[in-house]
Amino acid sequence: MNDSRPLSLTDSLLRAAVPLAAMAAMAAFAAREPAAAATEGLYLAVLSGAALLAVASLAPTPAAELGAGAVLAAGCVWTLPAGPGRGAAVTLLLTALFAIAAARRLAACLPDLPLDVALPLALGVQVLLRGELLFQPQANLRTLVALLALPAAGAVAAGMLARRHGGGPALLATGTVLVLAPGWNVAATLGLIALAAGDQLARPELGRIGRSVALLILIAPIAWEPGPGLAAAAAGLALWRPRLALGLAVPLAAALLWAGSRGHSPYPAPLDGIVLLILLLPGLLPGTIPAAEDQLLWVLTALVLAAAVPRIPDASALAAPLALAALAIRRSGPAVVPQRVWTGALVGGTALLAAYPWLRADPLISAVALAGLAPGEVPGWHGAAAVLAAFLILATVLRAVREAHRAGGAAAAAIFLAIFLHLPGRGAPLLPPESGVILDPVHPAWAAAFAAPRRIGAVVVESSLSGGAALADGTPVARVLLRDDAGRSVLWILRAGEGTGEWAARRPDVERTARLRSPPAWISWIARSDENAFFAQRYRAAWSLEEPARFTHLRVEIARDLPADVGLTLHQVEVRR
Repeated sequence: MNDSRPLSLTDSLLRAAVPLAAMAAMAAFAAREPAAAATEGLYLAVLSGAALLAVASLAPTPAAELGAGAVLAAGCVWTLPAGPGRGAAVTLLLTALFAIAAARRLAACLPDLPLDVALPLALGVQVLLRGELLFQPQANLRTLVALLALPAAGAVAAGMLARRHGGGPALLATGTVLVLAPGWNVAATLGLIALAAGDQLARPELGRIGRSVALLILIAPIAWEPGPGLAAAAAGLALWRPRLALGLAVPLAAALLWAGSRGHSPYPAPLDGIVLLILLLPGLLPGTIPAAEDQLLWVLTALVLAAAVPRIPDASALAAPLALAALAIRRSGPAVVPQRVWTGALVGGTALLAAYPWLRADPLISAVALAGLAPGEVPGWHGAAAVLAAFLILATVLRAVREAHRAGGAAAAAIFLAIFLHLPGRGAPLLPPESGVILDPVHPAWAAAFAAPRRIGAVVVESSLSGGAALADGTPVARVLLRDDAGRSVLWILRAGEGTGEWAARRPDVERTARLRSPPAWISWIARSDENAFFAQRYRAAWSLEEPARFTHLRVEIARDLPADVGLTLHQVEVRR
């Protein structure tokens, strides 16, 4: 049985010493590495130390995941070669350790969500979702607010919501908020705080001073950004005066949609927010309608607001409406466990894809794309409909089973099976890992000859340009050629700004002056220029044949008319059946 008793001061200090010792060991090893590898090693040491401190605060006694995790993290940094592979291994390990510690601690304390659980949860999630803040961090107020103040405020708000609604629904609402930004940013935190303030106003025992403070907090998001702030205030009001909130939400949404029709770019298509709500909270419908009238009014208010909120600064502006909808999901029934598993999977996938070395600009979209639900920049109706259909089928099955442990197993199996069925298949790599081939006017081509004709259905090239910042978007930079002994050939063109980009795209001086707009990076790594370190990037291009065929040669050659100082690095070339 998990021991959920508070730790003594001595035990707390001993636990804190483990991450700090692991961090010191990793940093000492990094100091002996070459410059770029040392910078990466030091970053992974700081990231590991911060994540393991959260694990130390959460893990119930005897906290086996803390000791084993510290040893494994240090082992990864010591033994794996520097580069994206090492970063991926460490990040995956830290995410798994944090998930195990959080699951064990929550199993011991739910339905309560005390602050000594909510706070390390919020801080740990921030480290995983916004770990880039720990890369050469600046000791300034902005960094401290992002890493400490916002998660602390979010933890307090989640704890307040748990007092009335229970720890499970509060965590579900918080998880929905966290995948939008991702992590704790100002918009997400203010949205959850507005809900907590409205929830406090619903307490009849709250005194006059408490009500005044809660009202001020409820309307505070309006001062930050009027459009999303008004929506957050209306969502918080719904927890106090549901009918009034719905009555205000309708004209507010109409005004916001009218403003959007005037051509202001932050305003999305009206139904995008509803699509996102269905995608993140499919458990709303299999219930199917919430049991209480107030909860039905919450759902209607959330739908109205989600259709109209402008995305300022990003999808996290929808935090309050979507969290309000999450609180309306029934506390029991066949959709509860699948919804919690789905939210947990999205938080985990978003954390991984937001972290080094993936550093996706929109990790939520990338995470749902793993299940084939977001082929474009935003999930469409087909993705939301697929998730909703899966939940309706699953709810029907679980209603017949009516056993919680079987429900959880079936939900997890269905969700993760859907994800893994859509993971891209692994091809046959033609280059050693963490190596590269540089193509330039001196060495203009790289070729691979197969000992026997190989059946090929697709070719994947991971590459990056050096000295290519001045190129125009769409400039042909290389030819990728497949051919066989009979003379048949297939030719593809690799273009700057589409399938590849400038490797130093995240270097400030390059980003400011570049003519080329590099595509989203496939993977990132830590590089150095003079005394400055930055996240370098490599890019991925994939081509498919209409019908797989057998070929004997593959050749990549740089375009002949490129400037002499432009080079193309092939980080990996894969062939797939």
